[in-house]
Amino acid sequence: MWRALCRTGGVAALLVAFPVVRPAAQPVVPAPLTAGGVTFLLHSTIIGHFTGRAPVARAEFTGSRLVDVRGTAEVLVAQMLTGNGLRDRHMRETMHADSFPTIRFDLDSVQAGAGPGDTTSVVLVGRLAIHGVTRPVRATGSVVAHPGGEDVDATFGLDMRDYGIKPPVRAVVLHVGPDVVVTVHLSFGRPPA
Repeated sequence: MWRALCRTGGVAALLVAFPVVRPAAQPVVPAPLTAGGVTFLLHSTIIGHFTGRAPVARAEFTGSRLVDVRGTAEVLVAQMLTGNGLRDRHMRETMHADSFPTIRFDLDSVQAGAGPGDTTSVVLVGRLAIHGVTRPVRATGSVVAHPGGEDVDATFGLDMRDYGIKPPVRAVVLHVGPDVVVTVHLSFGRPPA
């Protein structure tokens, strides 16, 4: 489900966990998270766009139907990597990783729509906590059911300034933009029958 964060500091996200999915009103069977990751996309002067990634460190959920699913997911700031060690250190400093080591998403509701075949479009409504600030978030995406479980993908945007994070400036000319696009992907698997 997501993309977002900063070059020499920034912000990232996470998402929520889902049980095995069927149409919104049909029962679902809880399935364990088998894989999860966050991708964040930022823009800076000189470098242009750059991306980073982080694994979902923890995810929990409850719910017997898709529309009833509630959950939480967390990403550790120290695990957010952009492929450049210096940029990663600046990012952790900008996000004050020692004081605010976790980014947390709490899912409050799922709005399920239509979709082709085994795909259900969703809007995930919840709260995102970054850098000691919690704000409402709406992520759009899809849930795809397959024989082994479900995949959840969602995307949302954020402005790092809304979370008390000052967009970094390095060497006077390198500016990281405040806008971040977050994409999250979560995979859930069914226990063997």
